[in-house]
Amino acid sequence: MSSSQELYNRLSETMSALVKVTNRKQLANWLWIVVGLLQGKSPALSQIANFLPMNTQAESRVTLIRRWLMNWHVDVWAFYEPILKHVLQGWSAVQAYVILDGVMIFGDRWQIFRVSLQHGCRAIPLAWVVVPGEGVTTVQHLKTMLEWVKRLLHNRVKSVVFLADRGFRDCDWAQLCPDLGWNYAIRVACNTYITLEDGRTGRIDAWVSPYRNRYFQNVWLTQAQKLLTNLSVTWTTDKNGQPEMVAVISNQIACRTRLREYGRRMSIEQKLPRRQVGRIQYGAHSTTTR
Repeated sequence: MSSSQELYNRLSETMSALVKVTNRKQLANWLWIVVGLLQGKSPALSQIANFLPMNTQAESRVTLIRRWLMNWHVDVWAFYEPILKHVLQGWSAVQAYVILDGVMIFGDRWQIFRVSLQHGCRAIPLAWVVVPGEGVTTVQHLKTMLEWVKRLLHNRVKSVVFLADRGFRDCDWAQLCPDLGWNYAIRVACNTYITLEDGRTGRIDAWVSPYRNRYFQNVWLTQAQKLLTNLSVTWTTDKNGQPEMVAVISNQIACRTRLREYGRRMSIEQKLPRRQVGRIQYGAHSTTTR
């Protein structure tokens, strides 16, 4: 028995009990793609194709995989949701960290936004949405997705901390988190204006010297004072070896713990660099959540 067939059999034994779909051939096709991903250690279709049990040309196997992936009769969540729920068993005492991230594709014509669950140095996708256009996205575009994640995690984890980078620095993201029952740790730009408790105002980078940590409680964010929050500031080094400020806002007390929480997101970003997205077909599902 080949190693691919052995891995397929092991996966099938577990997944068949979890995934209840009418067309079992769809499950078999999906499992072979998973086998190819694991053994090929690459998302490239040409690599996955090497591990399919077929005596056909590699190009033909790639075409077949592409046809499987473009099959709109496949309900993705009929496969994925029961596995997520199975993975979350035993997390009831765990504080979960969810990460919101986005990437532009097709010459910035589309944006993919994804909410992931941080686990070690991995980011496990929980939900995603594809939206047209470029630029900063508003809360309203992603609110449905975030509310779905809330329902998924409800009663399955102890608490949730929402992590996001400077691309989601608008105050609306922080204001939504309490409505979801989540805490937040969101990075903001170093030139953001704040108002301190004593009334003094200025940009964040004017208050903190390089490589010095500082913590500010109960500060108003932006010149318009749109959000009352807490601010934790530290430093890292950019790719040119220069000091780079990391300013993180949170609804919880500003302290070293907040920086460690946000560091979970930065650790994943550094260990798993963002890859360019190749050919993806969206069809009528281009704005469908998850």
